[in-house]
Amino acid sequence: MEVPSWYILNRDKIPSYASYEMDADRMGNLGEVFPVIFFLVAALVSLTAMTRMIEEQRTAIGTLKALGYSDLVIAAKYFSYAMLATVGGSVLGVIIGSITLPRVIISAYGMMYTGLPEYLTPLNWDQALLAVLASMASTGIATLGASYHELRAKPAQLMRPEAPKSGRRVFLEHIPFIWKHLNFTGKSTIRNLMRYKKRFFMTVIGIGGCMSLMLVGFGIQDSIAVVAKRQYTDIFTYDAAVNVNTKASREDKEALLKLSDSYQGLDEYMKVAYQSVDLEYDGNEQSAALQVPGDTERIQDFLSLRKRESNITYDFPKEGVALTEKAAKVLGAKVGDVITIKTDDDDDVKSVQAKVSVITENYILHYAYMAPELYEELYGEAPEYNQLWLNYEMSDKDQEALGKAFIKQEACSGVTFISKGLGDMDDMMSTLNEVIYILIISAGLLAFVVLYNLNSINITERKRELATLKVLGFYDGEVGAYVYRENILLTIIGIVFGCFMGMLLHRFVVETVEVDAMMFGRIIQPVSYAISAALAMAFSLLVNGMMYWRLKKIDMIESLKSVE
Repeated sequence: MEVPSWYILNRDKIPSYASYEMDADRMGNLGEVFPVIFFLVAALVSLTAMTRMIEEQRTAIGTLKALGYSDLVIAAKYFSYAMLATVGGSVLGVIIGSITLPRVIISAYGMMYTGLPEYLTPLNWDQALLAVLASMASTGIATLGASYHELRAKPAQLMRPEAPKSGRRVFLEHIPFIWKHLNFTGKSTIRNLMRYKKRFFMTVIGIGGCMSLMLVGFGIQDSIAVVAKRQYTDIFTYDAAVNVNTKASREDKEALLKLSDSYQGLDEYMKVAYQSVDLEYDGNEQSAALQVPGDTERIQDFLSLRKRESNITYDFPKEGVALTEKAAKVLGAKVGDVITIKTDDDDDVKSVQAKVSVITENYILHYAYMAPELYEELYGEAPEYNQLWLNYEMSDKDQEALGKAFIKQEACSGVTFISKGLGDMDDMMSTLNEVIYILIISAGLLAFVVLYNLNSINITERKRELATLKVLGFYDGEVGAYVYRENILLTIIGIVFGCFMGMLLHRFVVETVEVDAMMFGRIIQPVSYAISAALAMAFSLLVNGMMYWRLKKIDMIESLKSVE
């Protein structure tokens, strides 16, 4: 027997450990982006709620000032209330966010790995303290700012309700063709939207933020789902790869090729030289696989070299290498640049330089493709073919029989089926779906809170106006429709704004979530836009339904005499 070669690997090189680490990094990248967006929307809700609460208590603040309480004491009252609610909610959120959600995510990923019976979810004190302090700062600053605005007035001014905002001409009035074709209801709706500008922008930004979060959640699904199909169906068009033992005898290798020629159901095969290399350019380095097909004229049957944005197919380069997109991005190389290819073979490091002729679409791992003539020119020797790419049309049972037949050959050291790569990606998608659903549900609930809060404020500050409409003979349904039209129109504007913001955020999140060995898609399917918009509109209609009972209970006499 030959003296074996020993390979000493640390745990970073063990495939399962490295794969789990990549999954953890992916979740870590996701965790750096989404909390910021959620926090900004939540801060917007807190700011709106505290500002409105202080504005509603003008009379109480004026009374306290008249009784001799200092501005500092009055502001402390509202500040302490805000801090009590903020700290209580933050502590509850830290517990749920640090213990419950990580358990759901880790258990989902644990299905893909064996030997993980237990996992730890310790409380991250640094992040918890940062979250609590950020929440306190946003709510506290909003409370103090609103208090300062009210406390500047005299007690006599504060004891009187604030005068309603005066209506102004809107920009549509300067477009007679549109304005003249609007009925009274349409004109009043548009004027009301422009009259309450703060509520307008708060609602549009709040709904737009939640819409963008839901869109990003669905978009990540789309971006990852497209990887499996494009990589293992559109780019790798062969069905299986047979690894050839280069140390096998010449007779054994010929027997393997003879089996490939004669096996029933096997349409065609191609010899490929495969070796691990290090690519270098401009100080950047990236490990990749160098693949040299034996017949570049038939490469279209086994591999598709194409541009991602336009799906334009490239001819196999003769004078340079075809470099996969993510590898080119890591290296910072473009078409026409000359990269260094380093190979380590039996402690003999060889370096050659080759021009990048094509940058081709690819999603999983990194590859450089080279013609055999160029390989021989650069390395001074013919490539050693150590793989066979197979094409066939077989059932799963026949494919299994094919694998067993090849494994029996002395010159075969393994068989890899493309269908397995598809299966692995499906498993990853099923586990990632649970994480995405948590994000989508959280964003949807946040949208509900934003709409409910802003609608509640809208009704509260317009009680006298709505009571006047009821006195004038408007039915409850008509008064409700008067408010609902504004809410639905604001929701639609927020959805449109969220679509544009979601596209930008999705691109940023996808590039952040990616790990070095993988590139995700850059698309959001039209159905994802439709579902996100439908969810946002559904929450808006649900809130409108809940607000109807508040509108119905408005006491006309009490509301109209409230000034007195």
